[in-house]
Amino acid sequence: MTAAFLAATLVEPLNPGHYLARYTTPWYQGKGAYGGVVAGQVLRAMEHHVADAGRPVRSFTAHFCSPAVEGPAEIHTRLERAGKLVTHATARAENAAGVVCVATATFGGTRSGAVTYDEWVMPQVPPPSEVGMVPDDAPMPDFCRFFEYRYCVGAAPYSGADTAEVGGWLRPREPLTLDAALLVGLMDAYPPSVLSRVEGFRPAASVDFTVHFFHSLPREGLRPDMHYLRVGRSRQASEGYSEEFQQLWTEDGLLLAQCRQLVAVLG
Repeated sequence: MTAAFLAATLVEPLNPGHYLARYTTPWYQGKGAYGGVVAGQVLRAMEHHVADAGRPVRSFTAHFCSPAVEGPAEIHTRLERAGKLVTHATARAENAAGVVCVATATFGGTRSGAVTYDEWVMPQVPPPSEVGMVPDDAPMPDFCRFFEYRYCVGAAPYSGADTAEVGGWLRPREPLTLDAALLVGLMDAYPPSVLSRVEGFRPAASVDFTVHFFHSLPREGLRPDMHYLRVGRSRQASEGYSEEFQQLWTEDGLLLAQCRQLVAVLG
């Protein structure tokens, strides 16, 4: 059987630079599919078009233009330039309602002799085995049923906290090897941190996000059933928008990627 997230983000090549995708209601968040599925489909199409395992994705930006409503969608990709080590690509996802997502990505090969360092320190949190899983009957968006959440960072959404911070351990309910598309999906699976400072329900939606990948994926040693620590923090909100900085860590403290996100706070 195909794991649910993989099945939801698979795309069908029609001809070079042209792909068929589909949005379904089980993956909804509000009026359409959550951004992780939309972006995951687009990234898979771009990876297929680049077709070079030696050039993994290094940077990916998605602009969410309209809700991804149920039904088929078309993804058009374009290779803007392919140099000695770096390829730049763009993509556009469209359905019956119009443009759903516009994206750019940079794919790059490993550079020999490059400087290497990592000064990031993983937040101190209890291991997944010591954090209770969010129960199935908790009020969450539809798509959340496909993930296992273990909150241990920040405060709950709509709790009126003093700090806009949300996060914890996370993994798909069905074991699945981490690749770039799943990483994007995990980054967008927790609610925006701004909602922890809100008292009472307020809808929110991703306007855009940029993910920087620090390691090639799939990566040796990452088990299909592994938990990942996703943390998010917002330090500014005004005029109906908030910024957010996110990180995704392995259980043993390896920083896999970071994300900068712009969120619209609605209502």
